[in-house]
Amino acid sequence: MKQDSTVSRFIVIGGGIAGVSAAEAIRELQPEADITLISEEPNLPYFRMSLTRYLAGEVERDKLPLHDQQWYQQHHITIRINTHVDAIDPETKHIRLASGEELAYDKLILASGAHPNVPPFTGRELKGVQTLRTLEDADLILEVARRKAKVVCIGGGLLGLEVAGAVARQGADVTVLEGLDWLLPRQLDAQASAILKQKIEDLGIKVIVPALTKALLGEGRVEVVELADGQTLPADLVLISTGVSANLELAKSAGLTVNRGVVVDERMRTSNPDIFAAGDLIEFQGRGYGLWMPAKTQGTIAGQNAAGKDATFLGDPPSTKLKVLGVDVFSIGQFSPSAEGDLLVAESQDGSYRSFLFRDGKIIGSILLGDASLATKVKAAVEGKKDFSAVLREGVDARAIIASL
Repeated sequence: MKQDSTVSRFIVIGGGIAGVSAAEAIRELQPEADITLISEEPNLPYFRMSLTRYLAGEVERDKLPLHDQQWYQQHHITIRINTHVDAIDPETKHIRLASGEELAYDKLILASGAHPNVPPFTGRELKGVQTLRTLEDADLILEVARRKAKVVCIGGGLLGLEVAGAVARQGADVTVLEGLDWLLPRQLDAQASAILKQKIEDLGIKVIVPALTKALLGEGRVEVVELADGQTLPADLVLISTGVSANLELAKSAGLTVNRGVVVDERMRTSNPDIFAAGDLIEFQGRGYGLWMPAKTQGTIAGQNAAGKDATFLGDPPSTKLKVLGVDVFSIGQFSPSAEGDLLVAESQDGSYRSFLFRDGKIIGSILLGDASLATKVKAAVEGKKDFSAVLREGVDARAIIASL
């Protein structure tokens, strides 16, 4: 293990899982290094992916932090919360805080995450129009949702559905709007999504697809959501979950190469050899990830390389395994035919759905909905580019494919 003993000052910007994982990796490799972790939020770094569980009342607030204050003290990591970084100067290797204070670094890890996209609806500035990104956001949402409010959730992706389920658990009357033709368009095909939509509606949550929002109306506070087709929905609270955009301001101030995200190599190194990046703000091989586990892995790799170890991020086929409002969902790779000769094998039974996509006999993607017990085997098959040519020659049959996994 090659380590650079001359590096002693590390600054990590960002208190999400990528930033904390980077700090953990540095400390493990360099016990004597000076590590400063900076977070803009007023709370200790927490499990952001548990915010919807907090909204649903499944997780208490005191269970959200990744580590308590004592952990940072024991690991000699200086943590500065409620602290905004204004700029990075790679020439002098300093960062400037909003307070005017400057801090020097030898290696810097940028993990400042992303911010919610809010489409330019008329009325988006009204009170009661909310996104969910921080713990403070969650508290504002809870304050209204607990009043048996009428809540309209704009966005039928992962976060939108989880938020809808959470506020419904608090007694809110919830309607989900998705602008595309079906829910979870990045994870499911139309048939799988139709099954999920029915399961969600069985829980008492209304779903409208496709539904294009035209305007948010109200006197000072949102009261009505107006759709493009003229339909109107009463709303005490509007929750917008329409994706995120990387926080690129600091990267630009440092002159780093950016595209949709901060461009990094397989070592999470940016265009500046002394600055690494990880998590929701990066772009690796033309792709952003925006998921918890890749962010954790990227943070660890960024920290390891900053501390002198040679570690690489290989990427992986995009895969998602989760439970959406009690329904198991798994998808990996490509699941809709896009090339001549692509073969889709699918079956639906007892409220469950399974599909497998093949190209030149090799499995390139899959969806499992309702019963995801095959997820591990399917993931291994897709990542291993397993060849099913012999099975497919015997006939197109989902059960034969499952038996051969």
